[in-house]
Amino acid sequence: IPDTVREIRIVDIVGLDKQADGGTHVRSTKEVGTFRVVKTESKGRGNKRLRVAIA
Repeated sequence: IPDTVREIRIVDIVGLDKQADGGTHVRSTKEVGTFRVVKTESKGRGNKRLRVAIA
């Protein structure tokens, strides 16, 4: 974890593994606006990574 990360959020979704997350977050999804998926990657059985671009 980089020294610049001061706070880590642990996301616990029932039935899935816990994930540490030190990324940027919005208060509401309406702050994101329109985006498009530019790439998808398989990250193993049942896991996908989406690369998105803000429109």
